[in-house]
Amino acid sequence: MGTMSLPLVLLSFILFSVTQHLTLALKRSYVVYLGSHSHGAEPTSVDLGRISDSHHELLGSCMGSKKKAQEAIFYSYTHHINGFAANLEDEEAAELSKKPGVVSVFPNQKHELKTTRSWQFLGLERNGEIPADSLWVKARFGEDIIIGNIDTGVWPESESFNDQGMGPIPSKWKGYCEPNDDVKCNRKLIGARYFNKGVEAELGIPLNSTYQTARDLNGHGTHTLSTAGGAFVGGANLFGSTNGSAKGGSPNARVAAYKACWLPRCNDVDVLAAFDAAIHDGVDILSVSADFVSRDYFLDSIAIGSFHAVQNGIVVVCSGGNDGPTLGSVRNTAPWIITVAASTIDRDCPSNVMLGNNKLLKGRSFYTNISPAEKFYPLVYSVDARAANASASNAQVCSVGSLDPKKVKGKIVFCMVGVNENVEKSWVVAQAGGVGMILSDRQSTDYSFSEPHFLPTSHVSAFDGLSILLYIHTTKYPVAYIYGETEVGKVAAPIMPTFSSRGPNPITPEILKPDITAPGVQILAAYSGAAGPTGLELDDRRVPFNIISGTSMSCPHVAGIIGLLKKIHPDWSPSAIRSAIMTTARTRTNLGQNLVNETLGETNPLSYGAGHIWPNRAMDPGLVYDLTNTDYLNFLCSIGYNSTQLSTFVEKKYQCPSNPMKLLDLNYPSIIVPSLSGKVTVTRTLKNVGTPATYTVRAETPTGISVKVEPKRLKFEKINEEKTFKVTLEVKGDGEGGDYVFGRLIWSDGEHYVRSPIVVNATTLHM
Repeated sequence: MGTMSLPLVLLSFILFSVTQHLTLALKRSYVVYLGSHSHGAEPTSVDLGRISDSHHELLGSCMGSKKKAQEAIFYSYTHHINGFAANLEDEEAAELSKKPGVVSVFPNQKHELKTTRSWQFLGLERNGEIPADSLWVKARFGEDIIIGNIDTGVWPESESFNDQGMGPIPSKWKGYCEPNDDVKCNRKLIGARYFNKGVEAELGIPLNSTYQTARDLNGHGTHTLSTAGGAFVGGANLFGSTNGSAKGGSPNARVAAYKACWLPRCNDVDVLAAFDAAIHDGVDILSVSADFVSRDYFLDSIAIGSFHAVQNGIVVVCSGGNDGPTLGSVRNTAPWIITVAASTIDRDCPSNVMLGNNKLLKGRSFYTNISPAEKFYPLVYSVDARAANASASNAQVCSVGSLDPKKVKGKIVFCMVGVNENVEKSWVVAQAGGVGMILSDRQSTDYSFSEPHFLPTSHVSAFDGLSILLYIHTTKYPVAYIYGETEVGKVAAPIMPTFSSRGPNPITPEILKPDITAPGVQILAAYSGAAGPTGLELDDRRVPFNIISGTSMSCPHVAGIIGLLKKIHPDWSPSAIRSAIMTTARTRTNLGQNLVNETLGETNPLSYGAGHIWPNRAMDPGLVYDLTNTDYLNFLCSIGYNSTQLSTFVEKKYQCPSNPMKLLDLNYPSIIVPSLSGKVTVTRTLKNVGTPATYTVRAETPTGISVKVEPKRLKFEKINEEKTFKVTLEVKGDGEGGDYVFGRLIWSDGEHYVRSPIVVNATTLHM
């Protein structure tokens, strides 16, 4: 035993030393946020050098060496956002957070990335024609407005970014195009930049050429950017579905891509660098289709970046997240951000099944119509067509290698959902020689939807799937065919899909989020030439346009509409624009019914905010609820930030009010009381942006709540005149509470209707 003890001791010592070394050397990337700069809008190279040097000095004071600090810092935010990103040990980050002038220090995190018909559904065109009273016409299609997009980059060769007929680039533009990977800009696509140092810090190795380009290799960024500001492109479709003319919300806008998201996540440090660059470059609007885990506003790169953007007059629009229908799942909830939910449009892509017994069963798919049309083909259950070495369970879901080509060739195959991706199942059937696929849900609660399959497919309900199986098993020679045609104007809409994230606001429940809903289901827009429409590695198909769903798609719809409003009203603040959008929104479907969810149950403002965006009404709202930068600083004081911290955000000295503002009194276009016992009074101020008029108020009262407004009339005699009113909400009697109830406040002069949702969670309530 004694002869073995020395080697064991040495081995233990070596392992201990290695473990200690790894522990001591463990670093991760952090954002160190210092507020705003004081160098003004046009810093010199000396200014920028001084800022970087100050960052090295600050970090060096914690690391014991300025040289170590220079090695650790991989981003210095030098234009509008003051701060840096660095690889730090946790202890160094903790020490740095205590330094004077440091607003916040937080670890770099990764965050999820969350068309032909939608603009007609929104009223900008009618039956393919653009009427003279359309916001498009009055705003000259967003001419020369600059829309920036923080996403996965851009496919510059897409026809949606063709600059034909466009004039010189606006002189205010300071951005540029990074030409790596043959990325070329023009008078339409005026900027394309990439930000990858966060990815490099995460991987810990030098990045290859696929990370050194603004080119979109994923498709998400091209889709969102073209939705916001893409040019008119005729004949756009996906496998024949949704054929029409594709265009963005502001077709004559200039667009710029800021690639900070890399297949498919975004890093805090890269996103913050993109914001800093976009503010400096001169964008008017920023569209950000990424949803971040909810956290304190100044531990969140989107909240920080958007705060600086709004201070510079830039409107920031963000996706609300795809984590619904869970309450409190909404993301990007800072009050200076316009947060967007997703809803459907009045278009569907049916792909139906006709059985040999003449029974018609409805389904969905973007790929439909077996050719020749209406010819019956043999129909087989996948389990009956399984390969010799495949299990029945694998064959049932049509997994890779589970089907026998001899039993499948020339037939339509019936498969079940589950285990593998739906579109992969159609690839398996196609590889085995099938001519079509019927895909059945398993449960009645499942929701069939259209996808870009590899061969004609019909995705049917669980109930209809059982009918088809019964037909197969009771018929000697079962046959079927698949057919469909895009339907428009026959579908009830908008409907709130399950995936769209819901309120209440998890960070500040006194601010209603989301703000608005917009088209985000089955949206056709431009796509990358480097990715297949399904996103699967096995998909080598390439399409110029793709159909995608999510709040990532609804966000750029709102950004595009804001481009039109900015063109008409260049003097409106970001909050005035948000107010115009919210107070003119619709809360009814095209059938005149209240908005509903996928199961046709009535939904509420926790799902859709103020309602569904209606662009033509937003250009003339009559009145707006406006907010200034000081209002946002006062808001931050109310949630616990102090004057010393907040003074770093502005060039002028700022002092928190001696009597902090009540959060319920932030001049937001909606009213939400997250906990009401007894009564509460909230204050709002309206600004006249129309002609002189007298407005009177009426309230649609939430169940069990009384609503009193004083004064009941507001007389406006000039433009930009402001009037203040108070709303008292009181619980009527005692009883069980705890549920949200909903109402509405409407100011009207007979021509304009300024609507605000009222949301109350009463702790005691008499029903």
